[in-house]
Amino acid sequence: MDCKALGALVAEHWVSRTSLPLLGPDLSMDEAVCIRDVFLAHIQPLMGRPLGYKAAVITPPAQRDLGLKEPLGGIYLAAMFRPADGAAIPVTYGARPIVEAKLLAVVKDEAINDARTVAEVARSIAFLLPSIELGDSLVNIHQKITAPILTVYNVGARAVLTGTPIPFDGTEAATEKLKRMIVTTRNVESNTIVDRQSAEVIMGNPMNAVLWIVRNQHARGVRLVAGDRLGLGAMSRIRPTPGLHIATIWEGLTPEPVMVEAVFR
Repeated sequence: MDCKALGALVAEHWVSRTSLPLLGPDLSMDEAVCIRDVFLAHIQPLMGRPLGYKAAVITPPAQRDLGLKEPLGGIYLAAMFRPADGAAIPVTYGARPIVEAKLLAVVKDEAINDARTVAEVARSIAFLLPSIELGDSLVNIHQKITAPILTVYNVGARAVLTGTPIPFDGTEAATEKLKRMIVTTRNVESNTIVDRQSAEVIMGNPMNAVLWIVRNQHARGVRLVAGDRLGLGAMSRIRPTPGLHIATIWEGLTPEPVMVEAVFR
């Protein structure tokens, strides 16, 4: 296995928005991480430095399907983020697009690296960003999906549309409100609900996902810094089609619901 060659290949397909050739099902996690890191190094001149990290495969059923006991980690690069401004997005933005309601937490200070509990980690969050992630599965439709295969293409990170920041003061009361937050994803054209989830779907408490990201990045030798954006798991998933207009409605943290929308062409 030539890690550098495969990393360059993944970068080529990521840039061209085309599916990867079939990869061997016996790929190890160490090999996958090497490929991913080479891939990201290739696209950093285009997409900028790392500006955040994500937790993927956050639910126990999804982890069991992949033989995991914890989530998978991914890395966001700076140019992956842009405001949700209503501009129509081509459904060809990726090889195999998947759109997710995504909660982001933004790091306030480096004390987060020493956090060991939900209470401690919550105090190092500056604010929350309700968002829509424009994910992309680069794999061939005939590819057997394994945890290393998902890792090779950085668990689908391509772009994130960010909404209005929501204040978060890190208190126990704020953390409890966050756990009870409800996110509804609605198809605006058909006026139907695609999904409706409580934030507890994120590892029982979104701050548990933050703690996991801290540990996961420490294992890579990375310490979080102020401004890092942490993706805490998908709260809905939908394949985009031309004409689709979705609205994600975030209720429970602010006096009035916050909405983040995306329109596809």
